[in-house]
Amino acid sequence: MKRRDFLRSLTLLSAAIACQAAPDCLSATRRRGEHIVVVGAGMAGLAAANRLAEAGLSVTVLESRDRIGGRVWTSRLWPDAPVDLGASWIHGIKDNPLTRLADTAGARRITTDYDNAITYDTRGGEVSPAFERYINQTLATAIDRAIARARRNGQDASLGAVLNKHFNAATLTPRQQDAYNFYVNSTVEHEYSGDIAALSLQSFDDSDDFGGKDALFPDGYDALPNTLATGLDIRTHHAVTAVRYNNRGVVISTSAGDFAADRAIITLPLGILKSDTPAFMPALPAAKRQAIQLLGMGVLNKTWLRFPEAFWPGRYDWLEYVSAEKGRWCEWIGGFERYAGLPLLLGFNAAGFGREIEDWSDRDIVASAMQTLRIIHGRDIPDPTGWQLTRWGSDPHALGSYSFYGTGSQRKQRQQLGMPILNRLFFAGEATSPESPSTVHGAYLTGRRAAAQILAL
Repeated sequence: MKRRDFLRSLTLLSAAIACQAAPDCLSATRRRGEHIVVVGAGMAGLAAANRLAEAGLSVTVLESRDRIGGRVWTSRLWPDAPVDLGASWIHGIKDNPLTRLADTAGARRITTDYDNAITYDTRGGEVSPAFERYINQTLATAIDRAIARARRNGQDASLGAVLNKHFNAATLTPRQQDAYNFYVNSTVEHEYSGDIAALSLQSFDDSDDFGGKDALFPDGYDALPNTLATGLDIRTHHAVTAVRYNNRGVVISTSAGDFAADRAIITLPLGILKSDTPAFMPALPAAKRQAIQLLGMGVLNKTWLRFPEAFWPGRYDWLEYVSAEKGRWCEWIGGFERYAGLPLLLGFNAAGFGREIEDWSDRDIVASAMQTLRIIHGRDIPDPTGWQLTRWGSDPHALGSYSFYGTGSQRKQRQQLGMPILNRLFFAGEATSPESPSTVHGAYLTGRRAAAQILAL
């Protein structure tokens, strides 16, 4: 370390400590040029830091994990089979900024088709054409109409409370009830990560989508955050415990020391903000606290199973199961043998059942998955040779997979969550995106937005 850098570090540390007694000294770094601290090395934080560094600002990124990427997480436990434990897709490749970023990264992509699916009934047989029409036409149309009618008065309510008035044991046969549970779980809860009992009737599906198909990364989604991170000053193992700010500057306290800055960008997941960590001093404005309370943080967990050989019909992208228990192993991706030449199955569990199994052991989760697969494919299918799975709801760095519109919330809450404070604290992350919440491109664009707000000053 050069002497002037060493002395600057001492100055910053002294300023941080002194600020506990004299907040005005928060502007200590301003005399030496603009310095920005970015909290979080997920896609939002990396997008912001990358843009600010390009503009010549001094940027430090603080990350609590031992890796970058946040909820973009590629595991390379199997050397020949990188698997994404976090985000999987670019949602809508046409005009999506992630498409350009993936091109820059040289990341290989494979498009998937949600209509290329096979659906199995509760007993494991392929559903009949008539039952498939009932699910995808009759039932889907009735649910859409019930939602449209309930929305007309403009009042918000729980989506589940509204739908369950119309679709229940008094109006549906047991088989139709299974179909209803399958439909709302696979098309709503898996999409938005929240239970229908917690989702907003008025806003649950409010987002602006890019056109085109969705694309997977057979070599790993981590190519994108790795590209953004090139050349950045990123400090891992730096969990933020407190954020002190006033109209002159910011001090970020971490498990590894304090960092003084002119401004900070906070990209913490909504689940962390809901846990009241870190401490903000002074407290966040009331509108921002209300937004944190009203927006929901959901769960979509993954279970990757590796087999000695494929026993499922690999020509389908999606394998769907109408379970007798709502949400239990309803959706699988089965096309990886076709994509990557590997006998992999990926099972999803969201919302209520997704949270429930987080308390189970790995072996119990795999045994439950295999019970369903043996209903569909027979008792003689082989055991998996390996597995990898997630527990996003209990991940201490995220406390959930991605945000959703809870009852009583709307775009205004996301806008409030993303509003700067005193032009010192700026906010980014998928939960702050009114246009593209719950997506990687939403996170990326809000990071760019926060950087643009600072550069405009």
